[in-house]
Amino acid sequence: MSLWSTKLLKHFLYTRCGVDYSRERVRQLFHELGFRQRRLRHHHLRADPEEQAAFVIDLDILLSQWPKDWELLFVDEATVRRHPTLTARWCLVDDVPEVPTGDDHTKVHVYGAVSPLTGRTHYRIRPTLSKGHFADFLKQLSRYYRDKKILLIHDRAPHHRGRAIDEVVKATEGSLMLMPQPRYSPEFNPQERIWKWLRRVVTHDHWFESLSEELQAIRDFFCYVSGRKAEVRQLCTIKTPDSLVALL
Repeated sequence: MSLWSTKLLKHFLYTRCGVDYSRERVRQLFHELGFRQRRLRHHHLRADPEEQAAFVIDLDILLSQWPKDWELLFVDEATVRRHPTLTARWCLVDDVPEVPTGDDHTKVHVYGAVSPLTGRTHYRIRPTLSKGHFADFLKQLSRYYRDKKILLIHDRAPHHRGRAIDEVVKATEGSLMLMPQPRYSPEFNPQERIWKWLRRVVTHDHWFESLSEELQAIRDFFCYVSGRKAEVRQLCTIKTPDSLVALL
């Protein structure tokens, strides 16, 4: 059924059943039958289903009695390059849209964290990915949630573990706990959806005259998102701890 389109089904109904529906009516029929167009997502061949199932169970246990003095955070990093990311747009047949670009291959890395239960977002811009920068980001989060304990879920990147990170965790005296998500499972991390939002707003089809302008656009994005907590929670498709487990 996934190969059918409104055009193909319209043709089938007309040639086989003698019913001439418009494509809009065919689309309505798809919806009435419970079908929706869904964007495909990658499934890494090296992902371990058993590890994914165990992660869901462990998280379910943690959230079943989720204390109010704890904060759940998912952390991830994104690389933002000077070259614009391009998307499709409506235009006349003979019109080919163009976006300016240059020879500047500069890039920055954004450390990001999102709380899917509250909608809060955090970020830190750095020129490289390193254990030291990640440790500094952990300190930033610990200062923000100084009156709470933090369960921080990460994707097992090499810079997410090491002596610098261990020292930060030890210094928090139990108020910061790191939990790795399953390997090769980015779909388990809501921060990935924040990155898609950022690219749509900041880098898609847009060229910045300077790196400083692009950095300011990133800051403006997170400033905007900080006032859209309900939208962040909806984007993460997480409203309660129970729905978090159900959707993983």
